[in-house]
Amino acid sequence: MEITPIGWLLVPMGILLAATRPRWLYLFAVFLLPFTATAVINIGEGEHASGVQASLYLGSLLLVRTCILLIWRPYIPLPRMGRSALIWLGIFVAIAVISLVMPIWIDGHIQVPSPRLLDNSTQPLYLRSSNITGVLYVVLGFGFTSITVLWSRKRNMLNNGLKAFLAGSAFAAAWAIVELGCKITGIAYPAFLFNTSASGAAHGYREVLEGGIPRLSSVSVEPSVLAQTLLIAVALYLPFIFGSRSAFGKAVDRCLFVLMLLVLFLSTSSTAYLGIVIGTFVALSLLTIRRVLRPKYVFAPFAGFLLLSLLYATVPVVRQVAESVLFSKAGGYSALERLMTVANAYDMFKKYPILGIGWSSIASHDLIVNILANCGVVGLTAFLIAIYCSFRALYLSLSSRPATFAAVLQPDFASFLALAVNLVACIISGSLFVFPFFWFLCGFAIAVPDGYVANLTPHKGRVCGETLAARSKLGTAFSASHRLADS
Repeated sequence: MEITPIGWLLVPMGILLAATRPRWLYLFAVFLLPFTATAVINIGEGEHASGVQASLYLGSLLLVRTCILLIWRPYIPLPRMGRSALIWLGIFVAIAVISLVMPIWIDGHIQVPSPRLLDNSTQPLYLRSSNITGVLYVVLGFGFTSITVLWSRKRNMLNNGLKAFLAGSAFAAAWAIVELGCKITGIAYPAFLFNTSASGAAHGYREVLEGGIPRLSSVSVEPSVLAQTLLIAVALYLPFIFGSRSAFGKAVDRCLFVLMLLVLFLSTSSTAYLGIVIGTFVALSLLTIRRVLRPKYVFAPFAGFLLLSLLYATVPVVRQVAESVLFSKAGGYSALERLMTVANAYDMFKKYPILGIGWSSIASHDLIVNILANCGVVGLTAFLIAIYCSFRALYLSLSSRPATFAAVLQPDFASFLALAVNLVACIISGSLFVFPFFWFLCGFAIAVPDGYVANLTPHKGRVCGETLAARSKLGTAFSASHRLADS
């Protein structure tokens, strides 16, 4: 075990904040969520090395502090609208823990194939330390979700948590520009500052495409993970960009928003490009369903796709870049390896469909197949119900306001969009259960409906278009005078 240079700063700072300033500790942990390649402690050596992420370390300290306080005051306030999502997410985590009985029961009677393409070796399935570590990631992740929900009960902390994540994502985008400058000029990239994880999968800053085109991973483990964090940030930034509110001032917000979009395009990550298309389609669809836009606008992403196809067919430079950045990867080693992991994991699921073969027993670069193979149909059902409940609460929240652009484009709309894009990215590029930013997004999406429905503005005898009966159904026990005072 080795403490990294930045770990010598963050380890004592985290303990001090946990003891004296838990609010700052939470916001600091949220700020560091995009820093997936930043480890405070490295464990192991060589290909078995792994790093403890900075945000996971700080979140664990906050979780320990919260558990200690619950001993004296055993009360956990659950959100009204997001309660079902949080409970079902907890059930999914419990199923993942229970699934560890499968490696014990199988006891080496099946062979698990290697996740590497050119490695034909297999190993018998036993309960290993990697299973315990995988379950620990999920348990701590759910703890981070719960902490996010608890700290976001008040609207000011909900906003502060959102701003902290946007600030961390903006820093990651700015550092990506520094990384690009180093690769263009030949200056040594200062990886010792933030890319401190000893894991071999965390060295995405070394990746270069054919033809010398640099890939950008910034403070993330690889370009696709950087793309996913920035896609979430871009979605959550929309209310500040197109609404009347601001996070850091309108001019600064616009600059940071453009910076994040620019880095997404420069990252050479297919996840980034597909995420932008999917996000645009989901956003336009939501606005159309709420009758803010006409249905014809839903076809705008398809028109953009046709335009890009035309450019690819007619402009040689565009064709060359697309083939280097996208198509060469799709038919290359990495894509074939990902498809192989999905096929191998699905074969394991067919053998043990109820509980799978145990959490973290086999890798799969697909969210659905990964859950099916590792904790079976039972685990996938619980996870899908949790996601459905979260989407339902968000949609009920955004449906409770008038059908105007300013009224609809609020944090619940942005959370719906961010969660949808992130789940699609997980399906195409792998699960994100080891990264705390996924669990933060789940917690934020659960907390947002209660945090913002409680602060709606009355509108012509309705509470933002929601009748008193519907408001009772949503479980909001706030009087009209209280709403007007809070708004």
